[in-house]
This record gives sequence, C-alpha cells and structure tokens, in this order.
Amino acid sequence: MNTKIIEAGFDVESYVGSLRNYRSAVRSLMGDAHANSEHVEALQAAVANVPQPVRGTVMTEDWCGDSACNIPILASLFGGAGIELRIIRGSEQQDLNDYYNKSGADHIPVISIWDGDFNEIARWIEAPAAVSVRKDAWKAERPEFMELYRKQKDDKEAAKRFGLLYRQFIDEMITWYKAGMWDETTREVVEAARG
Repeated sequence: MNTKIIEAGFDVESYVGSLRNYRSAVRSLMGDAHANSEHVEALQAAVANVPQPVRGTVMTEDWCGDSACNIPILASLFGGAGIELRIIRGSEQQDLNDYYNKSGADHIPVISIWDGDFNEIARWIEAPAAVSVRKDAWKAERPEFMELYRKQKDDKEAAKRFGLLYRQFIDEMITWYKAGMWDETTREVVEAARG
C-alpha cells in the first residue's frame, strides 16, 4: 500500500455517486447507517498508538452485494473514528488485488486498516459470520441460485433469471443488516483492529 493507491481510491460520497449497481439502495442505506458509538470509540482506541495517519480501505467491485450493504456502516464507523476511508475497485488497482490474492483473500469486500507507514494492521473480509450463516441458508433454500449462477455466462435466460434472484438476495441482505447485522460488521472490524 502507498499514497498513490490510496489517492486512486474514491471517498465514500464519490464512490456512491459512481456506482453502476445498487446506487439507489446504497444512497438510501447511507441515511440509515449509524455505527454503534461504543464501536467507534473502540476503533479509535485500537489505532491510537500506531503511526499516524491511520487510513481505511475497502477493496471491492460495484457488483458486490456485501459491499453495497456494508459501505454505509463502514463509512459511519470510520468517519466517526476520524479515519479516512477510501474505496478501491480491485479491477482498477492490480497491485492491491495481487497483494490480497497472495495472502489468500479471495472474497470481497476486503477492508484493511493501514498505519501511517502503510503497514496493514487489520483486515476484515466479506461479511460478518452471522450474515454468512444466513446467506448459506438462503442459498440452500434456493438450489436454483447457484445453478443459474453457473449457467449465466453462456445462457442469456439463465443470466436474466439469476439477476432477478440475486436482486431478491440483496434485498434480503439489506433487511438483515438493518435489523442488527450492521452491529456485527462494526464489532468484527473493531475486533480485527484490536488484533
């Protein structure tokens, strides 16, 4: 990580404005997401004694539903803690993408906290454990979801049906996050920051 990669990323507002997928949903969630004040204070404390300035990054892509659901709460958490948060499309920053891939991070979003010397001091990936369980259960109840996913590249009808089902999945995820899972996201990010 370096200043060049950080500066190539988007601030939250610019990223949301540039979204090609889920823009209206993310904009709506931005107004609803308020990080737990205890988590904000705990994040501040966790990074207080490392070289400053501390920065956060989210490596993602526009199509990522977990990012759409979590960027609003991450913006609230990091903003409340006074930590700059930049959002980076992995497809636009191959060096960062390679860095994560070499260390086994094969899902997005990847949230990292960097100290002032650009050392990664914390990492959190994709979704809270409680959401991962719900996602797996949702998919298990709809076996056609993964079948359509596998067919979508070669079958236009499958792609259309998968797109509709994936939107239902995102809507369900939004419901989970708003009903308490955002607190799980911020709690797990703080735990990662504490080491």
